[in-house]
Amino acid sequence: MSWVDFIDAHPYITIFVILLLQLPIIYQTSEKGKYFIKISLFYLSILSAGFPSVLTTIPTYFQCRGAIWAFRTFQFFTFWLDIDVEIRGKDKLECNGQVVIVSNHQSSIDVVGMAKCWPDRCVVMMKNSLKWIPGFNVAAVFSNTIFVNRFNHEKAQEALKFAAKTMSERNLKIWVFPEGTRAAKGMLPFKKGAFNIAIRAGIPVIPVVFSSYDPFYSKEKRYFHDNGQVIAQVLDPISTKGLSIDDAPALADRVRSIMLEVFEKISVEAEEKQKITNEKFHQKTAEASMKKADK
Repeated sequence: MSWVDFIDAHPYITIFVILLLQLPIIYQTSEKGKYFIKISLFYLSILSAGFPSVLTTIPTYFQCRGAIWAFRTFQFFTFWLDIDVEIRGKDKLECNGQVVIVSNHQSSIDVVGMAKCWPDRCVVMMKNSLKWIPGFNVAAVFSNTIFVNRFNHEKAQEALKFAAKTMSERNLKIWVFPEGTRAAKGMLPFKKGAFNIAIRAGIPVIPVVFSSYDPFYSKEKRYFHDNGQVIAQVLDPISTKGLSIDDAPALADRVRSIMLEVFEKISVEAEEKQKITNEKFHQKTAEASMKKADK
């Protein structure tokens, strides 16, 4: 069979192959095209990581080690993203005992930074809809994930009580996004759930702040550059001793204020790191091009 006959017999396969061959060209020549290709491959990587995570998280379920191996699996599957995360104060997360870790939530690529600083014996709290993702949901169960129905107040409160009980029984930490959803700029007002857990259990809150992704990534403007630079700052534990549930709103506002100040500071630093990294990359590219031309 000639290639002409093959095209006639399999037009859809032919169109698919032609489009596939165009991807490298689009990736190199179109900023928006690169964004869609890169973010699609990222989601595919996370989805693919879900299935081996089922195997890696089985031992951690019985050892009460939380999502440590799930995030190590995610880290392996997303190494190609070329995002460098500088972690400051990681040792504070490795403390013994129970703590509530709160961090800002910018994008689905938060998982890259989380994977690089995820502590042992730590579980994650996430929205209820994520437990229907095949592979990922089973790994989440083995990681002792706490699912919350954000649209049902009674069920959300039950989940918070369950989280506090599970942490106490298994001596676990819990990682929560207090904004409740992604914030494109800065930080949204914090919800009280994470702080209710901490106050109920009488345990400290440890804030983790990730710098802005704007220098290399933006969902709104559709760009996803290489050599992404992120700074993750782990702050000192904030005690909840002597506080009651009525103090949760004030505690949430206080923690947000501290985190927002750090966010603005490290975002400036990360942007400067991004500029320096980009300059070095362009310089190396130019030198490589000159060497090729000389040959």
